[in-house]
Amino acid sequence: MNRQKLEKTGLYLSIYGALFMSILGISFGLYIESEAILLDGFFNIISLMMAVASLWIAWLVKQPEGSQFQFGYLSFIPLVNLSKGLLIFILSLFALFSAISALLHGGRMLNAGLGVIYAIIAASGCLIIGISQKFIAKKTGSSILIVDAQNWLINGLISLSVGVAFGIVAFIQGTSWSNLVPYADPIIVTVLVLITLPVPVKIIIESANQILLGAPHSEIQKQLRLVVETAIAEFPCEQYWLRMTQAGQNIYLHIFWLIPQEFSQISIKELDRLRMQITEKMQQSYHDLTVDIIFTQDTSWANQTNSSVTKI
Repeated sequence: MNRQKLEKTGLYLSIYGALFMSILGISFGLYIESEAILLDGFFNIISLMMAVASLWIAWLVKQPEGSQFQFGYLSFIPLVNLSKGLLIFILSLFALFSAISALLHGGRMLNAGLGVIYAIIAASGCLIIGISQKFIAKKTGSSILIVDAQNWLINGLISLSVGVAFGIVAFIQGTSWSNLVPYADPIIVTVLVLITLPVPVKIIIESANQILLGAPHSEIQKQLRLVVETAIAEFPCEQYWLRMTQAGQNIYLHIFWLIPQEFSQISIKELDRLRMQITEKMQQSYHDLTVDIIFTQDTSWANQTNSSVTKI
């Protein structure tokens, strides 16, 4: 199965899984009046919406560039991830404010036993889907599936934590601590939101950076510079200037290449051969890599054009 078909399989798995989990969460949440479970159900609705959008994006980025988007559609990938991060962030804040309000007004009663049953089903389903998505993401290198796998695994751990909390509540219901039971649900919601909130924040920051054509993470930059230096070691180069940006898993490298003056007779055909060989060497280390190389022997023009870029 090729990468495109495998990625599509992963997205369909996410769609059907999110549909089932959202119905399960909202049904249980409404029946036992648990906002923690309702929150889990709404998270899965967001996952469902984004999975459907991701399926369309996965098809769109494979299409040839058009007159409106002349560099293709790769920027739509971080746009979907940004939307998902923002929706989860906003929903988390609403849930947090609601939980705090409930705590200030005496809490709310719930059926902890049914909550444990829900948590076992939800945690098992989310963790199975998350592990499957992680495996598919490694096979395909799809940034959409990487984010999706993280979300499923986090949802699974959240459901597992909810189950443990409800189990504790069910245990203390018949004890002298039973007066604390009404506060259990809002406390669980508050703790879950505070623990998971950094995840959508991280997704928002990374996705916004990619949409704004920001450079990849510093560690990726170091690795790419090493790849470039290794690739050009056997080719004539006085110095070069390197720019890079990232959209999803795809990384774009823009290289200004200053050729030494002693190679002034080099032909365009030879430069094309060099470009092809350099690109092939780089793509051996990074498959989703687009390389654009501009050869020049005009030192002053190269310095002026790349005045803000570090010389290498």
